[in-house]
Formats: sequence, C-alpha cells, structure tokens
Amino acid sequence: MTFTVSDGDIRSRAYELWLDAGSPDGRADEFWEKARLQLTSSEEPTAEDVVSDSDDFAAAPAAKPASDGTGR
Repeated sequence: MTFTVSDGDIRSRAYELWLDAGSPDGRADEFWEKARLQLTSSEEPTAEDVVSDSDDFAAAPAAKPASDGTGR
C-alpha cells in the first residue's frame, strides 16, 4: 500500500531525526530520506518499534484531568 506524505510531514520528521542524532552538519539529505522512508513504509511495526513508542509514551507527562465545571 502506497500513500502520499506531504513535504511538511517529511520535514518535521527529518528535523526530529536530526535533533535525535545530535544536530550534525551536512547530513540533511540523509535525514530527509530516512524520514520519507519511515513515513511511507507500509510494513507492520517491529517489536523494537512498539517498545520504543511505549517508552516514549511512558516518559510523556501525565495529562491533567478535565474540569467538569464543579470546581472539585
């Protein structure tokens, strides 16, 4: 299955990858291609992907409960 990903989506993902790699100079094309491949891949996530996503989720700050308007 192939689908179209916008340049903005690729740019955002490439930027994340670049930051994660320590912001190295001269590797823009590498990060762009890696981001494009990640975003257009139709493969099922691997166990490593699932663990990585789970770790990111666990490290995220907890959401505040929604106010129900009662002031409690």
